Amino acid sequence: MLPSSVGYFLLLIFGIFFTLVTILMQRKKKQTMTAEQFSTAGRSVGVGLTSASIIAAWTWAATLMMSSATGYQYGISGPYWYAAGACIQVLLFAIVAIQLKRRAPNAHTFLEFIGQRFDIKNHRLMMVFALMTNILVTAMVILGGAIALNSLTGMNLFIAAFLIPLTFTVYTMIGGLKASFIADYFNTVMIFVILTIFAVTIYVKFGISPIYEGLSQLPESSSMLTMASVSGLFFGMINIIGNFGAVFVDQAYWQRAIASKDSATSKAYIYGGLAWFSIPFAIATFLGVSAAGLGITVGSPDSIAPEMAAHLLGSVGSILFLAMLFMAVMSTGAAELTAITNIIVTDIYRHSINPKASSEKLLSVSRKVTLGFGLMMGLVSILLFYVGISLSFVYMAMGIFVSGAVIPVTLGLLWKKATNSGTFYGALFGLISGVTVWITSANLLVGEISVTSLGQLQPMFFGNITVFLVSGTISIGHGLIANKEFDFDSLKDKFKSFDEEETVDEGEGFGFERRAAE
Repeated sequence: MLPSSVGYFLLLIFGIFFTLVTILMQRKKKQTMTAEQFSTAGRSVGVGLTSASIIAAWTWAATLMMSSATGYQYGISGPYWYAAGACIQVLLFAIVAIQLKRRAPNAHTFLEFIGQRFDIKNHRLMMVFALMTNILVTAMVILGGAIALNSLTGMNLFIAAFLIPLTFTVYTMIGGLKASFIADYFNTVMIFVILTIFAVTIYVKFGISPIYEGLSQLPESSSMLTMASVSGLFFGMINIIGNFGAVFVDQAYWQRAIASKDSATSKAYIYGGLAWFSIPFAIATFLGVSAAGLGITVGSPDSIAPEMAAHLLGSVGSILFLAMLFMAVMSTGAAELTAITNIIVTDIYRHSINPKASSEKLLSVSRKVTLGFGLMMGLVSILLFYVGISLSFVYMAMGIFVSGAVIPVTLGLLWKKATNSGTFYGALFGLISGVTVWITSANLLVGEISVTSLGQLQPMFFGNITVFLVSGTISIGHGLIANKEFDFDSLKDKFKSFDEEETVDEGEGFGFERRAAE
């Protein structure tokens, strides 16, 4: 195990490096930072940088830690179900992303569109879903980083959970969304380089035969060597449903569409989604499945990736894995920070608190929100560790809490018959029914309601699938019954740039007086 000082050193180096890169890039461009630049990166990012940013933002700490855990637990089906189950959402998001660009060309958040398309109660409800998504994703980013630091360096979990957010908070405060794109580019390149090193080392050092023979001798070999693994299938279904919420309700992905050029949006999500598939599939196979075949034992499957990296290359492997993990942590963390900052500044501060705020004032508030949220997430992560919530639990339960908004939001963009009531009650009852089914099935199947019983695959699956079925049925059913149509063309002039429109008359910003097709 590496000394804990290595963990502190890596945190310091990564934080300083990206802060300096951000400052140098700003000085090189000689461009004054404004609120519009901070939140949209000028809406001019090309397809290459946007694709790299999507890959980096979707490569969570959980992508490296959880995908390896699925390979270790479910065998060869685990890497496929993790990668395929979380790839399809990014590809499909290309459809709704381009619709947002067409129908709300100057919007800053997808909630701003919801505020114009539907009524105020829908805007508030979807904001709750969006903030919950950002908090859960950021918590998973920090939990994964802290677990890896603790596994490889012995660094205190609570201290690691508090310090990790600081590494990406500082440079995000300075550079906003554009700084996040720059960091994403560096991080994506480094993740692929380190991943290649691990793959080549496994092949050269062990080869395929010892791993296959090891898997064949396991008691659960009948499921470890087949794609027909029942456990793997359950996880795959949970993964597909849960990650729809993590993409479609997460402002981090909407703002990448908002920041990109019109011609680059759809291509970037398709290229980024396909390229991302290789990351969890490869690392789960090389570090997770290989570890099971070679008989590596760990206290928790969550920590199998760093343990296998150390087994492969000793201290060098541990440092390489930590470097790769921090690349993922910083990219996703910065993306989530800018996402929640945009929501709070655009949909709360500018809408309800200070509609006449100038661009300078909005920029000041944005930086304060970024700092405050970064510090708050450190404390939230410490609380999760304190109550015994694991990375796997948060990952699989996420869909139950956030996926209720997926179908209503998507219909709002694509379907002119979507209604206020169908959207609101579909999302709300989807969440309520999903949580109810999750808790009830845990009690019926395991005989108790606890973190352990709620974390079982079957209750998680029933809860996740219920959310989708209920929210979809209500949203679509009410739209068909009401049979009224909304005019999307009426929205195009409703969204104002922070810089062009420094003062906005009260109530004009969201136009709740003009209601949708209901």
